[in-house]
Amino acid sequence: MQRIDSTAIETMGIPRLLLMEHAGDAVARTVETMAAPSARILICCGTGYNGGDGMATARLLREHRYRVRVLLAGALSRLREEPARYAGMLRHLRVPVRICRTPESIRRAARWFDGADLIVDALLGIGTKGRVREPLATLIRQINAASVPVVAVDVPSGLDGDCGTPQGVAVKATTTVTFGCVKRGCLIAQGPAHTGSLTLDPITIPRELLEHAAR
Repeated sequence: MQRIDSTAIETMGIPRLLLMEHAGDAVARTVETMAAPSARILICCGTGYNGGDGMATARLLREHRYRVRVLLAGALSRLREEPARYAGMLRHLRVPVRICRTPESIRRAARWFDGADLIVDALLGIGTKGRVREPLATLIRQINAASVPVVAVDVPSGLDGDCGTPQGVAVKATTTVTFGCVKRGCLIAQGPAHTGSLTLDPITIPRELLEHAAR
């Protein structure tokens, strides 16, 4: 899937920001089927492109009158170009953003979890390999301890998208919104237990690329 994204962006000229916007729209539409507009939504974002999808989701849900908070697992300075642009949009919309860079800072954010009606997991994507490190491991455990629905973005954070095994610890989602094509790891081994129900969205990736990848 990473190769498909790269081809869409570099060869076909589809802007990454557009892919993020469509990913955010797909996740926001799923959230809207699970929670009323007055609901309190906590979106946990990493500093990579998966986190950018989460921030795009936050922007759209805020426009739809949801009470949105964003927990960013890392410094703003670590954001890549497109996620950084979404962070700027959230700042202008006055969406509360809390930066957590240590396990202790995550524990201090416990009230944000206690006050949430639904959590969006946008911490780690399919490009993550190796055991989940801190503070993300603590954050994933905090998400799993919450007694509210969890929507994962593309794959549950910490789940190997190829073999379906947790990389030390992985989010247990109520539902996962995946993009382009279903990741094999969501269907095998421990994948289904972490993925929950599965929604597939093409996010404007050309059908020709998806069909070629499936051969």
